[in-house]
Amino acid sequence: MALPYTSLIESLENEVQKGTFTAWSCANAEGTWAAFFADEACPPDWVLDNSTENDQDNSASNQPLRAWFPAFDLASLSKPLLANAWFRHALDNETLLYNQTPLAGLLQPRSEEGVLLRQWAEARPWLTLAHLLNHTSGLPAWCWFGRALWQFPNERNPAEKNHNGRATGRILDLNRDSNGEIARLAQQELTRHVLSRGPLEADGSTTYSDLNYYLLARVVEHLGLHEFRGWQGTLDSLNGLWDTQFWHASLDPERSQIAIPFFPYVNSQVVAHVYEQRKLDNHAGNFGSVHDTNANILSSEFRSAHQTSPFVSSHAGLFGNIVDVARSASFFIESQQQFHEQRHSPTGNSTRFSWGLDTPSTAQSTAGLKTWPLTDDKKIFGHLGYTGTSLWMASDGQFHVLLTNRTAQRRTLGAPSAPRILFFQKDGHRPGASVNELECWVRFPTRRVSHGQNQSNPWQSLPWRDAYTLCFEQFRLVTRYWDRHALRTPPDLAKIRREVGQILWSH
Repeated sequence: MALPYTSLIESLENEVQKGTFTAWSCANAEGTWAAFFADEACPPDWVLDNSTENDQDNSASNQPLRAWFPAFDLASLSKPLLANAWFRHALDNETLLYNQTPLAGLLQPRSEEGVLLRQWAEARPWLTLAHLLNHTSGLPAWCWFGRALWQFPNERNPAEKNHNGRATGRILDLNRDSNGEIARLAQQELTRHVLSRGPLEADGSTTYSDLNYYLLARVVEHLGLHEFRGWQGTLDSLNGLWDTQFWHASLDPERSQIAIPFFPYVNSQVVAHVYEQRKLDNHAGNFGSVHDTNANILSSEFRSAHQTSPFVSSHAGLFGNIVDVARSASFFIESQQQFHEQRHSPTGNSTRFSWGLDTPSTAQSTAGLKTWPLTDDKKIFGHLGYTGTSLWMASDGQFHVLLTNRTAQRRTLGAPSAPRILFFQKDGHRPGASVNELECWVRFPTRRVSHGQNQSNPWQSLPWRDAYTLCFEQFRLVTRYWDRHALRTPPDLAKIRREVGQILWSH
């Protein structure tokens, strides 16, 4: 089979050569693509355990196709795919989400943290869920969640006070927090700090803020309109709705180790603390780290509380592959269309965000628009993520997804010349697609010719079993590590996103 969308593949592979990212996946209504170094993705064990001579007789070949595409840190795609989607699903698209109902009236505190949240909302009678979803709450863009590691009451020495008269302390060994009580107390104090950053009056401006979605996670836990079955139950309900297998680093940190690795850009003390405390010795490929420092703090520092009260945020921390993200698109398209048909302007609305999803503001949008301005009967909406992820959808059913792991610098020991693996699946996002329909190619490392030029080797068709055997062998040989001396400025992915969008919007 000839390579489909050759220009798109080569354009993205050129970015790999530049070091913009090491792996990428993309999808639209016509198909699904993925490319990565063979040592970056380890195949599931059952691939080799169940392999036979005949693909048709291979029980592995009937496994859902999602298992064959590598998973990525989805970054801020966590916002629409977790909290935003949950509210749409749990409340069945009721306008209650976006009408004049104050947030305080929707809350049913289930802990002292919930009481703090409702008191905060009661002091702001203008505040609705839409203010948090659309980033119009007035909260600042960011604050460091590391304060949760120490600014909570010191039960070992209650008499110790700071200059404000509050008890302070820091428990250095959270591994001794057997029942998760310290972690829950730390979350409460972190929530208190985030709440303190919110203004008393609304000014109508839009400030894109992770803090909005940190608080939305807390709202999910204390929403009186719907029973909270825990975060795993929340994610299970969405996965059941979409036939997907998303997971969250705070809920399943070990599973995150199979995802495509992300290498940080800078050697910051914040990041160094999180990694060194876990005794990871620079081996960035040996654990499922989230790109976001705050999400890493929540998922890695409070593992002792996972069994009783996992420390989850909906601003980042979600993992999944291109098939899963593409399958969620139809839900958002249908839901968004229903909202638009209601023809009302909700309290907390934004000129930029439409029911929590971003919208293009100019012809140069990263959505890669083919025409501008848009016609009245066509709406475009989506979301971006820091690691190079993006999901753009149209009211007529079109969509396109891009997942990358924009990275500082690829560093490996043991497999410096890993080949590239390429997958293509026509209509690969549809439920029930099997591995027998998957097309595979391999490209071996480029070689240097006599005059110093690099000569690119061609893609070679490869049976799926051979592709995954190659990945398995390469994965065993390599150690990925973070070179803390390799500092660089994060790349601007806007141009790449526009070009990919231009190609992937269906004609």
